[in-house]
Amino acid sequence: MREHVHFFANPVVTIGSHRVDPLICYEQLIVWPILQSMLHSPDPIVAVGNGWWTDGASIVAIQRVNAIAWARLFSKPLVFSCNT
Repeated sequence: MREHVHFFANPVVTIGSHRVDPLICYEQLIVWPILQSMLHSPDPIVAVGNGWWTDGASIVAIQRVNAIAWARLFSKPLVFSCNT
């Protein structure tokens, strides 16, 4: 069965035997996406972003720190990837 992430109904996706919480770009900075996802008991948090346009700014570093904080708060493994 193929499962899709949906903003209001299904914030996690199953990949193999893992339920994954994808946090895309600004979702790493706001409360609702992570709290909604944690209600569905994901295994890892996968945080991705696109920071090429932020040259010279600290946006990517802030996203990384937030993703790490969320993962530690909920005791979840974290995969973080951002192109710069």
